[in-house]
Amino acid sequence: MLTETTALQALTKTMLPALQKAGFAPQKSTETNTAVFTGEEGVLQLVLADDRVMLEHATDADGDFTNLSAGLLELGSATDRDLTFWGGVLAENITRKFNKETYKPSAAGKKPPPKSVSKTAIKKGDAYYDTLALGNSFTGIYTDLRTAFKANYEHYGEFLADEFFTKYGTPAVLQSLQQKDKTQLKRVFNLFNDVYENGMNDAQSTVCVTILGSFSAVQLADCLDYLSDDLRPVAVQVNKYLCSSGGKNACKRLEHPPIYRPKKEKKPGMLQQLMSGQVPGQPGSK
Repeated sequence: MLTETTALQALTKTMLPALQKAGFAPQKSTETNTAVFTGEEGVLQLVLADDRVMLEHATDADGDFTNLSAGLLELGSATDRDLTFWGGVLAENITRKFNKETYKPSAAGKKPPPKSVSKTAIKKGDAYYDTLALGNSFTGIYTDLRTAFKANYEHYGEFLADEFFTKYGTPAVLQSLQQKDKTQLKRVFNLFNDVYENGMNDAQSTVCVTILGSFSAVQLADCLDYLSDDLRPVAVQVNKYLCSSGGKNACKRLEHPPIYRPKKEKKPGMLQQLMSGQVPGQPGSK
């Protein structure tokens, strides 16, 4: 069973790169269930209480703390994977709120290419997969899609994973499946398994919904042996739902939302007009 101390240490290890980039440094805490970090932006405290993990911020040590992020974390049943996951979530929230780093445009006015994430760092819990890291690693396998990946990233100023994988990534995987390219399939599904185990929610969703969720039942069945024991049941359930009539209707509604039609003003009936002193059919009456 995890203790508060070991859980806080593991969470802090994953969060540390984001904390350092945002200018926060660890400080001594008087509470065994709390880790404290200070910087120019104020004070952050990581709290474990009531089977929850919470990240709170105050502008100074005496100020009121506001909640930045919270989630369920039961120490009695939590695993290393849970700690890596929540450490990644908290790190992402810190980066979004505090990291003031901005990309400097190159001479061509384009953003610099995205940096790859070390697999060793991910395994050690020092980094995690987001959709950008997923796209970067994926195009390391399908190198002919590298140009499309960079174009997506430079055009939007961020990586739009759904668009890239819908247009390019998923068709490439299906082609490998059709060609029965076992070497390529093993590499790409090992990546998907790794992302599902060590990825952020958006990266996991891209693998399960955008990619595997678009497979037909037959196509998914052909690749089940490549999926990990953790990813396999999730992929089957997601695919089953998306292939159902309810899932297809939900996708259609997302792709083609109904046109907004403002409600028409209801005209008062004759009795209402008479009661309000209006004469039906005369000016002023509706």
